[in-house]
Amino acid sequence: MPERKCPFELILAESEAKLIQNLSDLIKRCSTQALLNKKSFTIGLSGGSLVQLLTKSLVDQPLDTSQWLFFFCDERYVAHDHSDSTYWAYKTELLSKLPSIQDSQFIKADTTKPLDQCAVNYEEQVKSKVGSIGDTLPQFDLLLLGMGPDGHTCSLFPEQPESLAEISRLIIPIRNSPKPPPERITFTLPLINNAKDVAFVVTGASKATVVKKVFVDVDKKYPSAWIEPINGKLTLITDAGAGQELKL
Repeated sequence: MPERKCPFELILAESEAKLIQNLSDLIKRCSTQALLNKKSFTIGLSGGSLVQLLTKSLVDQPLDTSQWLFFFCDERYVAHDHSDSTYWAYKTELLSKLPSIQDSQFIKADTTKPLDQCAVNYEEQVKSKVGSIGDTLPQFDLLLLGMGPDGHTCSLFPEQPESLAEISRLIIPIRNSPKPPPERITFTLPLINNAKDVAFVVTGASKATVVKKVFVDVDKKYPSAWIEPINGKLTLITDAGAGQELKL
């Protein structure tokens, strides 16, 4: 059985309210720490259930978000106002309930460009807006990741090992996602694993087995098992359903 290079902290929440509190506490810690040393807090977002969970966590525990910059760990190659757009999901959910956050704080992929150029352009935005030291990779303060029942995270899928093998590009185009829509852009492992904090937020009993496969068995056929921050901290926040097979 492969050994996990990066140990992780497990936060098992017995209720949605507790999970939201745990997520809020994590974000508060990361943002406070980041803003002690620099002008902005850089956070990467994922879609799905995280949209509402993040919104609830920030509503329940209001924080000063004026110096935050929001990025997207992956994005569907659709118009910004399309129902499949992760940006649009956050705009309609988060911005509608937290008017203190400005739309300009969301660093969006330019999906009007051809797909390859869209990925290159977003990588350029990340490099220009996310701090790094010298010639090292950009380092996000916090990445919030989800996990699919197939063990995918961001738009890194088990059926596409070439995406996991990418080492030179930080953001790549995806043309044949097994989940619609087929075209997307996604962060790659070098960028993800360079973050100061990476947190998986996983809910639902249907994901219990894959959570165990990823975090306990470290089964590398699942892309999520490749998330091992090099010099950062890895956290797993689950509800009782998703965490029921964990025995650490």
